[in-house]
Formats: sequence, structure tokens, C-alpha cells
Amino acid sequence: MRLKLVKLEPKYREQLNAMMAEWYASGEEIVPWSICRLDYRDFDNYLANLEVKEAADGLVPDSTFFCLDEERDIFVGAVNIRHCLNERLLRSGGHIGDGVVPSQRRKGVATRMIALALGECRKLGIDRVLMVCDKDNVGSAKSIRNNGGVLENEIEEDGVVEQRYWIDLKSQTHYDFFQNRECEYFPCHKGADPERFSCLFCYCPLYCLGDKCGGAFRYTEKGIKDCSACLKPHRRENYPQICAQMKDVLELVRRK
Repeated sequence: MRLKLVKLEPKYREQLNAMMAEWYASGEEIVPWSICRLDYRDFDNYLANLEVKEAADGLVPDSTFFCLDEERDIFVGAVNIRHCLNERLLRSGGHIGDGVVPSQRRKGVATRMIALALGECRKLGIDRVLMVCDKDNVGSAKSIRNNGGVLENEIEEDGVVEQRYWIDLKSQTHYDFFQNRECEYFPCHKGADPERFSCLFCYCPLYCLGDKCGGAFRYTEKGIKDCSACLKPHRRENYPQICAQMKDVLELVRRK
């Protein structure tokens, strides 16, 4: 599944119609609210007024993106990014509203879509992003935490307990994580979580250290080091440790 965020254009009318028709037929709440605020069937009016340009009536300027699965050429969800927060949004709305069409849930779409939305927030100069979800929406909370969300508190809004998460974009680094989702082997370890799998070290730089690498390896009957069950070089949190161990690699090279 190769996902990207796109602004609505006439060429995406068919994809919009299919997604919205499924969502309305399911009877489930459509989120973000911005995509059902107007009648999508009146396409010209919908397209012209989809985004809020100036603050008015409790609304703030925003940007709405649709999540396109390029491989299947379908919309799988949408995100609405509010450029700033008013009192209401600071309490329970947040910067990003996101939703995945019912048939595409539990496939990692939400986590990836939020990651893409955070990239758009950076472009807008938003350094700290607030995201809010219902406490009982375990899937949504997980997607937010997967993107660095830190729970600040819980509040009750209209009888519903909501969780408020902050994502600090300034503290997030980019040099310690990379994905190549177009690789035919991605993710190249069976059972790995594709949302957290890093391709930065495609070939483990610590392999040459043998049993001193610290990974989950084994030796086959023929004495070959088998690292197929090791995810050490593919986890972002292990980047500092791998860098620290490179001195051992360099020492090994020096000795040889």
C-alpha cells in the first residue's frame, strides 16, 4: 500500500464519490467533519468551499487532504489540518482531524496518514501538534502514539472522556529513521511492524562483529550467522547504540 496526501481536484471526483458513498452506507460517523460539512455530490461547490480560508463562526483556516492509495487509485481516508487553535480546538479538537474509511481500517493506514499530515504541519510552521481522540478509541490512540504523541491529560466533553496528546515536531529527528516502502521486500523481516520498521541500515553494519553484535542472531548447522529474526538495526530506538558500536567495527577493520 503506497499512500500519499493529495488536495482534492476534479480528477479525483470518482475516488471521492466511492469513499463517501461507502462511508455514508456504513452508518458510521464520518471524520474529519470537514469532509462531510458540505454535500460532496455538488462537486463544484464542495471543491470551492472545502477549506476554510478565514477564521469565522468558530472555525479557523485549515487544509484538507485526502489519502490516496496510489497502487489501487482509491481514497482510503482524509485529514484536516487546522492552522491554529482557538479555545475550543485547544480543549478538544486539536490541530489534526483524521479518519479512515471503514473497509480500510486495521491496516496501518491511520499511522501512516498521521505521519504524512505531520509533514504538512511542518510546512505550515506548526512545531507542536495537538491531537485528541476518545479514550475508548484504542486504535486511534495507538496511531497517535506511534507518531510520537505524548498524553497530557484526559478531559470529559459532552459525557465522553477524551485524551489530549502533544507531538513535538522540533524534538523529532529525521536522520535516525528511513523507510523505502517501494522496496519489493519491505518489510524484509517476517512479522515486523511496517509502521515502525526502519530501512536505514538495510545491511546490518554490526554483522561482522559475530557474537558481539548484541542482536538476536543464531548460527546454522553450517556455521553461518543467521539474522533473519533480528530487528535491532531496524528499530529507531537502537540507532544510538548501533552508532556507539561502530567503534568496535572500525577497530576490527584496523586489526585486519
